[in-house]
Amino acid sequence: MHRWLVPFIVTAHAVAASADQVTDKKQQSTIARWTAEKICEMGVDAFYALQDSELKIMFEGDTSMRYEDVPAAPNDQERARITGQLMGYLMAACPQQLESYKNR
Repeated sequence: MHRWLVPFIVTAHAVAASADQVTDKKQQSTIARWTAEKICEMGVDAFYALQDSELKIMFEGDTSMRYEDVPAAPNDQERARITGQLMGYLMAACPQQLESYKNR
């Protein structure tokens, strides 16, 4: 997903999305859950090593959203909500990945 997934990660891969693009709570939840599921499956390092083209195919195949709908520059509220949900999912589903995620 975007490199905004890294620190926020959420995070590091850039996408051609509008800077003033805003996501709703359902979309933010989808982004957080999908990212956490992939991190649990692959591990933090492998997830963040993926190319945008791979992320796009995976994200669009697994969700009802377009990859371009993920904000490249989320506002503070979006970042906080997605990060909080993502960390909650990691804590519940694969706590071993939580520390790796925090250290990115």
